[in-house]
Amino acid sequence: MAGKLKRLSATTQEALKQLACLGNVAEIATLTLVHGETEEAMHAALWEAVRAGLVVHQDNAYRFLHDRIQQAAYSLIPEAQRAEVHLRIGRVLLASMTADEFAEHLFDVANHFNRGATLLVDRDEKAQVATIELRAGRKAKASTAYASACVYLVAGMALLDESGWGSHYDLTFSLWLERAECEYLTGQLASAEARLSLLSTRARTIVDSAAVTRVRINLYTNLDHSDSAVEVGLEYLRRINGQWSPHPTEEDVRQEYDRLWQRLGSSSIEALLDLPLMSDPDRCATMDVLTVLTSPALFTDLKSFSPRRRSDGRTQPGAWQQ
Repeated sequence: MAGKLKRLSATTQEALKQLACLGNVAEIATLTLVHGETEEAMHAALWEAVRAGLVVHQDNAYRFLHDRIQQAAYSLIPEAQRAEVHLRIGRVLLASMTADEFAEHLFDVANHFNRGATLLVDRDEKAQVATIELRAGRKAKASTAYASACVYLVAGMALLDESGWGSHYDLTFSLWLERAECEYLTGQLASAEARLSLLSTRARTIVDSAAVTRVRINLYTNLDHSDSAVEVGLEYLRRINGQWSPHPTEEDVRQEYDRLWQRLGSSSIEALLDLPLMSDPDRCATMDVLTVLTSPALFTDLKSFSPRRRSDGRTQPGAWQQ
């Protein structure tokens, strides 16, 4: 097949190479953009391949008649030049697309940059491409394609060296966290655990620290390591608000219980429904940690109590049982 393609004109071969880089099928507008010629010139360049039955022109797109033809056309590009070709295509697509078009073709753009990443030199462009990889990774993750998401996230991390923690902290942190979670979700537990442990020391804000803590708690909970999950949660809570005991006494619990009622004052529990939703990001993040911490906490120190009535009609903790 490759030999048959080589008998075509140089112009047709070049057009087939561009089409092969874009996939088995490509829209005419995209192909024209990548080909760098007018639409009429692009149609003329592919006419010989259409007449030979190698490529089909359908509506607003061209497609190879068979995957093997695409593979043969792609093989016409010397291996040493493929990274350069894909990088050029990625740059062209990125520069020409609207925000909506970019969102629609996000994976295509990311894949081209992946294949040409070794040629990236400029730090700003590396950061820009790493951001694209992050978006692609999150989009794949949202579709539960965790293994594919890891590919994009790993590619993004490879573009940022240690200095990224200083110059592009948010981007670097997000790539690490998303990758760790995808590793955990694909069963790469040892790698996820090590990455999260290191990431917990890198977090600069309460919100970031909480995000790492939640994933670590979920990881240890699913590994049936409830003690480790609780300890991770308590480490975070101690950094936020003083001392937290993994095994509070009955008196500790009663004091916190009474303090809560003091803050409520004469208000009823039902009155809480009328209060505005929490908006402080740090407090919301801490509440999220407490939410995921509930399950492992029950397994490490399960206590039940029979509420008894107080003189004001409210209940209070009774006899606690281990």
